[in-house]
Amino acid sequence: MSALRMLHPEGPWHVCAKVPGGFRGAAHRDLDDAADWAMAQNRSHDTYVSIAALRPGFAGDKAKKPDVAAVSWLWVDVDPRAGEDVARERARILGMLTDRLPKGVPPPSAVVDSGRGFWGLWRLAEPVVMPDPGSPDWDAARAAVEDRNRGLELAFGADACHNFERVMRLPGTVNRKPGAGPARIVAHTGAAFALGDFPAVPDPKGATAERPAAVPVAGVDVAALPVPDALRALIVNGCDPDEPHRWPSRSEALFHAVCGMVRAGCDDGVILGVILDPDLGISGHVLAQKRPEAYAQRQVARARAEADDAFDCDKEGRPLATSQRNIRVAVRRLGVTLRHDLFAGRDMVEGLDGFGPALDDPTINRLWLMVDERFQFRPSRDFFLTVVADAARLNAYHPVAEYLAALRWDGVPRIGRWLAAYGGAEDTPYTRAVGELVLVAAVRRVRRPGVKFDEMLVLESPQGTNKSTALKLLATRDAWFTDDLPLNAETKRVIEALSGKWIVEAGELKGLKKGGADHLKGFLSRTHDKARLAYDRLEREVPRQCIIIGTTNDSRYLRDTTGNRRFWPVTVSGFDLDAIRRDRDQLWAEAAAREAEGAAIRLDPALWADAAAEQDARRVEDPYFETLLGALGEAGDGKLRAEDAWRIVGRPRGMRTQDDNERLGDAMRRLGFERKQRRFGLPHPEWCYVRGDKYGPRLVPEFGPDGELLGVHAEGDTVRDPF
Repeated sequence: MSALRMLHPEGPWHVCAKVPGGFRGAAHRDLDDAADWAMAQNRSHDTYVSIAALRPGFAGDKAKKPDVAAVSWLWVDVDPRAGEDVARERARILGMLTDRLPKGVPPPSAVVDSGRGFWGLWRLAEPVVMPDPGSPDWDAARAAVEDRNRGLELAFGADACHNFERVMRLPGTVNRKPGAGPARIVAHTGAAFALGDFPAVPDPKGATAERPAAVPVAGVDVAALPVPDALRALIVNGCDPDEPHRWPSRSEALFHAVCGMVRAGCDDGVILGVILDPDLGISGHVLAQKRPEAYAQRQVARARAEADDAFDCDKEGRPLATSQRNIRVAVRRLGVTLRHDLFAGRDMVEGLDGFGPALDDPTINRLWLMVDERFQFRPSRDFFLTVVADAARLNAYHPVAEYLAALRWDGVPRIGRWLAAYGGAEDTPYTRAVGELVLVAAVRRVRRPGVKFDEMLVLESPQGTNKSTALKLLATRDAWFTDDLPLNAETKRVIEALSGKWIVEAGELKGLKKGGADHLKGFLSRTHDKARLAYDRLEREVPRQCIIIGTTNDSRYLRDTTGNRRFWPVTVSGFDLDAIRRDRDQLWAEAAAREAEGAAIRLDPALWADAAAEQDARRVEDPYFETLLGALGEAGDGKLRAEDAWRIVGRPRGMRTQDDNERLGDAMRRLGFERKQRRFGLPHPEWCYVRGDKYGPRLVPEFGPDGELLGVHAEGDTVRDPF
């Protein structure tokens, strides 16, 4: 239902099913009816929904163009390329729709996994309302949508699905094609865009379609061509006069000449005129073909495509060392791929034997020298490094996001019971909730870096029960896990430690003193880390993409009540590592599906009391509390002067710290006292602690000759204190 509501918040909804011979469809004004009909059809048929809003009263099986009333979305449908590994293709497509968007394309308002490929959808701030089909404005309105969908197709290299009466596989149903899976919403931001934010690409079959094939220009003046003299000689003679055997065949010489003219900026008609001119030597191979002009057209088209891998040269044909494009082309022609890992925040290299995967200084040196050796041009090293780093950044990817995108959940619920099923924890609503929340939060931090999540699951068990190993397995790759949590380090060290980490273990919590506990709580509360890293000139702000999970061998490690809500303690008996290995992908697939549905990552208020009870059971009892409990008990009205409370715990003036103040206040609150002011029969009020009836008796401690506490009695004072 969420997909139906997303596409058409107010309805109606037209849903159809693919049946033998065509489609069977129906329009529904009730959302529940539409969802029920769709699910019933999906038991045996693929089920789809109309993306456009249809005209009132439409009751057909599948809409045609005149049936469209308004269009509120633009879209693209990208499927895996034939013959390629499907999982890798799915990861590539999702990356294009999220982290590696084509230049100039804004992030989609929604991404839908169709069970095999992915749809990107962009919500329009103002719907395109269709005129009456007989109106002269109808075709312009249609083209306004379809031309922009066509532009998205070109940007993503997608199949033709630009027609505005298009239907989309309905998320929540199953793609019944072999090897496919359930359709689902992967992301939904709700962002809206103006129609003008997207370039229009007219239909190439229309009246204003692409220009016809170029017409060869007769009698081209070769001397006037803007080409180097060496190329001019090749055109006239059909070979290099100084090196006649430079090209093994006439076809290679021809292609070199055509590429040279393309790079020089010659029009297609001029190039065709040259290579079809029987007076020029370069035309020999073309004119020997059965259909010379068609062959010439193909050579020009090939050269135009090849020009992307050609160097910008000076008048002597030497590659320019100051050209960014030349550096990018040279690296590509070396068979090297540059990428930027958005998760680890570092540049990567593939295809350079003996180097990588990190793009480090030795790799840069090798590339720089290979460009000089192979292509005979040498940019300055700083310029080369700048261009290479920029090329990597423009080819960014996110390995964890791609891992999650390639997963398919089998529909079996697991994440609610993973702590019980794999760790032997007690199966309660609390352990089910925190177990699910932490996995969903891990997915959300990858998909929305820096999202607020300041809680920490704490796993408790004796040493040797595989807590750390289980977390490392859960992180999927060893590189995505660390047990190095730099609590008291400078921010630069924190960024370096957390970059490329998905699960971070906060090790043994036993004995964590108050200062350390405060550091940990502050660390958990941060969503971004800000610092100037080594070799950077500017400060950068890095969003957190990890979750932090604590481990301890102790059962008491929380020292106060003010920040314990951040800790979710769970006792485990030991982890089944083989079961985690077996089910890990399905755990993350389910967490990814739940996150895409918008699952919360805050603990349900109905479970706050359960969490508080678990946290209270882990508290290290403060000696102040134990002493005051023994002296004052947990019941009985009365008021105790603050100075008397300090005497009971044995902390004289001059020795009290802020930590002491917090400990005493916390202990008194736990015993039911409130800090107030009372006169105690004196002209001026003083601070004290009051429990129960504000007119209760004064509590008076008695001390022995050596200062030891003998007891506390209630004074028979019933004077009503006006304060």
